[in-house]
Amino acid sequence: MQDHSIDAVTGQLLVNGEPYLIRGIEVHNSSSSSANYLRPLWQRFTDSAVNTVLAPVSWELVEPQEGKFDFDLVDAMLSGAREHGLKLVLLWFGSWKNGCSSYVPAWVKLDPSRFPLQTDEHGEPYDNLSPFSEANRDADATAFAAFMEHLGRVDGHEKTVIMVQVENEVGLLGTARSYGGDATAAWAAPVPSALVEAVRAEAFPYVRCPAEASTPTWDGLVGDAARTAELFMAWHYAAYVEHVAAAGLKRYDVPLFVNAWLDSIVPDASGSQDAAFAGGQVPGVFPSGGPLPHVSTAWKLAAPSIAFLAPDVYFGDFEIPFKSYSDTNSTLFVPEMRADAHGVSNIFLAIGKYGAIGVAPFGVDSLTDQETLALRRAYAQLAAVQKEVLDAGTQDLLRGFRVSGQEEETITLGRNRFLVKTATERGDSEGCGYGLLLQSDEHTYLAIGHNFSVSLLPRDGRPVAVLRAEEMVAENGGLVPRRRLNGDETGAGTQIRVATEPTRVHGFMPTSEIPSGVVRFSVYSLGSA
Repeated sequence: MQDHSIDAVTGQLLVNGEPYLIRGIEVHNSSSSSANYLRPLWQRFTDSAVNTVLAPVSWELVEPQEGKFDFDLVDAMLSGAREHGLKLVLLWFGSWKNGCSSYVPAWVKLDPSRFPLQTDEHGEPYDNLSPFSEANRDADATAFAAFMEHLGRVDGHEKTVIMVQVENEVGLLGTARSYGGDATAAWAAPVPSALVEAVRAEAFPYVRCPAEASTPTWDGLVGDAARTAELFMAWHYAAYVEHVAAAGLKRYDVPLFVNAWLDSIVPDASGSQDAAFAGGQVPGVFPSGGPLPHVSTAWKLAAPSIAFLAPDVYFGDFEIPFKSYSDTNSTLFVPEMRADAHGVSNIFLAIGKYGAIGVAPFGVDSLTDQETLALRRAYAQLAAVQKEVLDAGTQDLLRGFRVSGQEEETITLGRNRFLVKTATERGDSEGCGYGLLLQSDEHTYLAIGHNFSVSLLPRDGRPVAVLRAEEMVAENGGLVPRRRLNGDETGAGTQIRVATEPTRVHGFMPTSEIPSGVVRFSVYSLGSA
């Protein structure tokens, strides 16, 4: 089998040399600590049209005693995934997880003189290993290298693991920068020359370099003090992660990435203030130094072994991080997001509009079948059209959308334009419309998703109508027609409705649902030969 990789031109994930779309889920933080707990879940994931499971590998469980490694849980995950035809993305919970160091082994926690923590201005410690400590860095790198060497040995042929995340949501909570002795010495040192060049090139929106200083120290940079501190932490976290990542890649070559706890989250259209639980505006309220877009250049300079930076998205306008991470990375992947209807409604947007290689809603293992209905429906649709989506995405023939209420979106594909609206008028997340529109040839399209209508707009001054429409279903690895659609289901040839439950015309007349959520249709210009 060929190696897994990220295509340097397209940013696509290649699994065994072929483009791959991750229909993922991430299990809860503690689920992978027990093979017995996971055992009944594998079939449930398969039945949900999941093709990839994201699961933690904990440093404290891998190396319970220094230098003595136990990979039984890793092997159990490999076995469970293989038995059910699933791929894995393993998450290395090493020095940091969610801005703290709770997953380090006890022998690290109990020896702070050897493995120092970060401190505030008053010398009070945080539960956060210092990224300035070589002892911390080397211990993590040794464990990660052993883990990756084990993967190469037991998975080098099967290649069940397609990517590995290094650490989890790194950064410092409580203050913008560390004030320990090692951090203070680093703060007084010259800013690395590569970073100085990037600052001079205005790569960072909040920080500037004084013209007269050729090699400034960190406190010699100009701009917002908290943001300068954040940049300082970003550089040193990234350099630490690079040391860990490079040690692993020497043992086994598989794409590595890091994920981010986001900073400022814009409340969603409902005015929800849930964003308060997901970050903040000030470094230290969100984890200072984490791999956020405005410090992404520092991360890329200091951590070249990391293939891309990825956002964990739970609150606010999902499109903001989708865009910012796709703008600053060649690859977009969403390793954590909400698994409810609101989260699911953004999956097609990530894939179709921003070219995501996939998504992984979090904590699905504890949700009921009713709570995962929207996700299972979306993944069944994506599974049915995966080849078409991957092919269209590389040729700019794919669009993703999300509309709610009275929103409308105009989409242009080829010579034709389409107006997308919701098919029903419910105002909740389940009532919004979302999906993909892709072009398969000059006049033929696929519409995939839930609760939307696609109206045909005039072309060259002439009305455009539906020539042929069919509900498509997955069969024998491909798409086959189930029903020819016409009449009410096509608005008498003026539109395509994709709704997985009956909709109503004029408020009382039901139209037939499209259970598969996949419609193939062709169009023609009225009156043209």
